[in-house]
Amino acid sequence: MKADYLGQLIMTGVPGKELDAETARLFRRVQPGAFIIFGRNLQSAAQLRKLIDDLRDLSDIEPIITIDQEGGRVSRLRRIGNEPPNAQQLRDKNDIDLIRRHGDITGRLLRLFGFNVDLCPVLDISFDEDAENSLRGRCYGKNVEEVVRNAGAFNEAMREQGIASCGKHFPGYSAATSDAHFQLPKIDRTREELDRNELAVFRQFVRDVDSMMVCHAWYPCFE
Repeated sequence: MKADYLGQLIMTGVPGKELDAETARLFRRVQPGAFIIFGRNLQSAAQLRKLIDDLRDLSDIEPIITIDQEGGRVSRLRRIGNEPPNAQQLRDKNDIDLIRRHGDITGRLLRLFGFNVDLCPVLDISFDEDAENSLRGRCYGKNVEEVVRNAGAFNEAMREQGIASCGKHFPGYSAATSDAHFQLPKIDRTREELDRNELAVFRQFVRDVDSMMVCHAWYPCFE
């Protein structure tokens, strides 16, 4: 790979709500391949659109512009609008058309702001609704079939709006008993258990999502 294109391997955040001169010079020189937007970058709809347009203008190659917009508490855009329902709330309605509509609206909204990738859907199975592992409210089902059906409906509808998807958290974060944002969880699952459950979901989505997010956890069964 030529040195000019090494930056394409980098996904970076942005320090604030607008690009200062120093950050703009850095991005123009490095040419990151992807930018991720967080809550700290949001002030208003017009401000967000300008920030994304500015990032694009600095890029010689069309960059990935991404965000975590799942629904519920993992909805970065709630800082400048309403909070959409989370996956569990949608799942509990038992209405596949409602989930599909949620995916459609999410895709339209992200496209309006200039995003091209959403870091979802969550493909983890909800084994324990009260587990302190950061998944509370974020799972589309309590078993393989439910996750595949519901997450699949959201994923398909969002992608139809031109937004690429990212399934997460491979190879399965469902059995974690701690939050990986604060400490490394140990996943005490056998390979057979993973194959029947978590990995069964991810296999279903290999051809249906545009990327996969790998979780940070320790799996003794893979050693």
